Amino acid sequence: MNEKDIPKPEDIQKEFEEFVNKRFGGQVKIIAQEIPFVSKAKASSTTSSSEEPLNIEFDYKPKDLKAHLDRFIIGQDEAKKALSIAVCDHYNQVRNHLHNPSSSTHEHYAKQNVLILGPTGVGKTYMVRQIAKLMGVPFVKADATRFSETGYIGANVDDLIRDLVGQANGNLQKAQYGIIYLDEADKLATRGQSSGRDVSGRGVQMGLLKLMEETDVDLRANHDPASQMQAFMEMQQKGKIEKHSLNTRHILFIVSGAFSGLSEIVAKRLHRKRIGFSSDKKHSDLNDYAQDMATQDFIDFGFEPEFIGRLPIRVACKDLDEEALFSILKSSEGSVVNQYVTSFASYGIDLSFSDGALRYIASKTVEEKTGARGLMTILEKILRDYKYFLPSTKLSELEITEELVKHPKSYLDKLLEELQIKESYSLPRKVIAL
Repeated sequence: MNEKDIPKPEDIQKEFEEFVNKRFGGQVKIIAQEIPFVSKAKASSTTSSSEEPLNIEFDYKPKDLKAHLDRFIIGQDEAKKALSIAVCDHYNQVRNHLHNPSSSTHEHYAKQNVLILGPTGVGKTYMVRQIAKLMGVPFVKADATRFSETGYIGANVDDLIRDLVGQANGNLQKAQYGIIYLDEADKLATRGQSSGRDVSGRGVQMGLLKLMEETDVDLRANHDPASQMQAFMEMQQKGKIEKHSLNTRHILFIVSGAFSGLSEIVAKRLHRKRIGFSSDKKHSDLNDYAQDMATQDFIDFGFEPEFIGRLPIRVACKDLDEEALFSILKSSEGSVVNQYVTSFASYGIDLSFSDGALRYIASKTVEEKTGARGLMTILEKILRDYKYFLPSTKLSELEITEELVKHPKSYLDKLLEELQIKESYSLPRKVIAL
């Protein structure tokens, strides 16, 4: 096709709008940015560059991955160990497949998708994100609650694959070896579901089941007007619509959730036939029953047997106590303390924290019951006014002591007085002539 034969974008958009209007009436309006057209030669060269074979030279051992995670996540040793083993097995298989794609051993390999259980703020997402970053593979994180069964309002699980391609900048070779992390998966449980069609639980589970096993996903969503417009323009250019799909065989799926109530199910099964146990016995957290969890417990919780069967690696994360939170603040490379040090350094203030201050912050964070996420909440409450006033002073050094974090306002007032700063806490009135 010559350059002069390529239709103008505005002509295609107009034609597409007429088609949509005829099909759907005036209920749908198409808004599209101008899409640059390239010649066939340029298009083919662009495609080939984005489809360069991916060369994965994976030589990590499970201990190497855990050592990397230890730099960022305090505790959760069992979870880090299980995740490190699963990732090593998976990417060793990927490497072997790339080097010897005709080997029959690939046909019998069972993918080690992972299920991580634990409350919010214990490091589940952080662990997976650090693994993906180390590996250099595309990573997508999504909440299970955004999805609905195909054909209903809400996102389709296939969108996870399309998002992965987007994270790989359109490189399909790279995208097919990425990691998908699905949080809040426990919300998909259908335990006690009333009669009727379930569009956000069982249907989504079955959709994910296909992805976790192996399937080809059409990268053009039927419900996405942009995808439909691309197909329409391709038809105008080439006279046919080429299929764009991605196979999910080598994508690693990691699923997580709080799973509140699962420990009661496990405890009830374990204690059911024991004499002397009260039915209303108070049950401990998930980690106490991690070694005793059985597939049937997850089925009783509300998961389809086929779905939970595709998650063979299961591990529970512990709640973070005061000592763990203190260690996160003091030792983790990802500590929020480093963020505050960097923030104050931008204003020429050298910030440091005493151990007493860090322990107090950790103790207050435990009361938040949001795990490590609560550290930012407590620090923000304590240091908000400090970040507001001190950058406008000539202060060059500040130690965050236990006295400061316990009495932040009075300590700041005293500090500002020493710096001979008088600041009005009220805003000046502004008269606006109407």
